[in-house]
Amino acid sequence: MKTVDISGYPVMLKQLSTCPFRTDERGRHPDSVLAAKIQQRCLTQASQNCHHPSLSGQPETHLCRGARDFQLQIFYRLGLLTDPTDEVWKKARTRLALLFA
Repeated sequence: MKTVDISGYPVMLKQLSTCPFRTDERGRHPDSVLAAKIQQRCLTQASQNCHHPSLSGQPETHLCRGARDFQLQIFYRLGLLTDPTDEVWKKARTRLALLFA
């Protein structure tokens, strides 16, 4: 698997219609196994690229909004973030970068 530095990738503004994290009227993911695999990877390895561009042969240059929203909720519930927002995430990353620089 090729490693790519995604630290500068922006997050999609919204979930797209093909996002694995979208849910139906009963709150279920279209492919719960795929969603669970991505969730595990998002908590233990790295953020998820938005797959939508690759569906049309375009480069993947953004992070998945659905995956980021999942990360925000989990890190907020664990007390690592004071609010489950992109702004708080950015501030936390900046603080951590300074601690480990």
